[in-house]
Amino acid sequence: KLSGRATFIAPGHQLLTKTLRIPHVEDSKRAQIVAFEAQQNIPYPLSEVVWDTQVVGDDGVETEVLFIAAKADTIDRFCSEVSGFGLVPEAISAVTVLDYNAFKAAYPNENDDVLLINIGARSSNLLFCNPEGFFVRNIQLGGNSLTQAIADSIGKPFAQAENLKVRFFSGDTQSNGGESTEQLINSAAEGFMKKMNQEITRSIVNYRRQKGGKAPKRILLTGRGSLVPALSEFLSEKQSMDVEYFDPLNNVSVDGGVDLDFNILRLQIGEIVGEAVRPTLANAAGVNLLPEEIQSSMEFAGRKPFLALAAVCLALSPFPAWMVYTSNAAEYRESAGQIEQTVSPVRTLTQSIAETSERAESIRDTIQLIEGLVDSKSNWLEFLGELQESLFRTEDVWLDELRVNRRAATDGRTTEYTVTLRGRMLIRESVREDAVDEDALARRIQTLIDSFADSRFIVSAGTPNITWTSIAEGLNVLPFSINLVVDPTKPL
Repeated sequence: KLSGRATFIAPGHQLLTKTLRIPHVEDSKRAQIVAFEAQQNIPYPLSEVVWDTQVVGDDGVETEVLFIAAKADTIDRFCSEVSGFGLVPEAISAVTVLDYNAFKAAYPNENDDVLLINIGARSSNLLFCNPEGFFVRNIQLGGNSLTQAIADSIGKPFAQAENLKVRFFSGDTQSNGGESTEQLINSAAEGFMKKMNQEITRSIVNYRRQKGGKAPKRILLTGRGSLVPALSEFLSEKQSMDVEYFDPLNNVSVDGGVDLDFNILRLQIGEIVGEAVRPTLANAAGVNLLPEEIQSSMEFAGRKPFLALAAVCLALSPFPAWMVYTSNAAEYRESAGQIEQTVSPVRTLTQSIAETSERAESIRDTIQLIEGLVDSKSNWLEFLGELQESLFRTEDVWLDELRVNRRAATDGRTTEYTVTLRGRMLIRESVREDAVDEDALARRIQTLIDSFADSRFIVSAGTPNITWTSIAEGLNVLPFSINLVVDPTKPL
């Protein structure tokens, strides 16, 4: 049974990660500026999260900071649970940056730009490593995404689909439902790989735009989700670069008594190695999401033996000293009366301060509503950039109208958003000189719609409305329209 102090690692799907650029200031002032910038970029009040930062770049004018946060109630529940098992949380690190430490320890002489992709169950971590530092992006795409796609395809519950996925990809094809089931699983795996490739492409574009860096020379894969067959070959072909599997044990000695499959162990132990080697690296990355009050209580617990010893010494102090203090009791009582006269006005001021605090809370709520409008501005910039990227990739297509529709949800407390896009596509495809290949055009439009739906701001896309009559009228453009449902947590 494990017990004692321990360091824990928070998974990526429980973390909120943002890259912030702030003016270069002294370290003592940085936290205040980060707090202000972070409040404009996260969907929760800072009072509801536990956060820490990691500096990833500083040119003397601007400082690039990685802001990592987790919901405070989640951390509190976790600490309470592990304490019940006899473990005392000493620190809570974040999986987001630990792969960087593992990479630096395993490949200390690497000078090329490398993309390290850790594919977990619920999310994936994309870490761009270069000689100057790193850039990280977390995406909500992991092994569970593939399992859910299989479950939807074969009409089975998630747990059965997960079991079928593991058996199928491990080579056990018995009782898998026949050839049709194999085709559905392979189709789901192909869709998963395509989405992963799209996210990698988008991340490389963001990395080069924000950091001004070079494209990575190779990709390293890790995490159990990277075991999807042919994933490395698929990514190597699509990204036109070498794709290998990351070995965090490259410079780590493993005890001979460890009886585990090292091929699987290497895919799971990267973050643990990253935390373990952190004290040995000169420029290691790391944060601590353990709440300050818990850290303070641990420090106090460490001082308890000394306090107990001091209490014993006080109890054994010479008794005559107590007699001296007793003789001055009258003087102390007089002083106490004077203090009471001083404290009485202070109580009145305290009540006034409490009333003022209540008014301040009301004003803060109003300010938060206004800040929501500020948040939507940055969301618009990113969303329009994604639309432009989708149009550029599809080619020969443009938008004539973009309209946002807002209405109150049925619960009366939130707002539902939809975006209506109207556009036209230039007709080039034909089956013969006087006829248009409608299937090819429909596939182009569906590809465009799927690209729109991949946006992190969009929950789902409706069926496109295609006006085929324009072709019959001799026009060379095909009008279409589509309704996109916006994620209410990322309002536009």
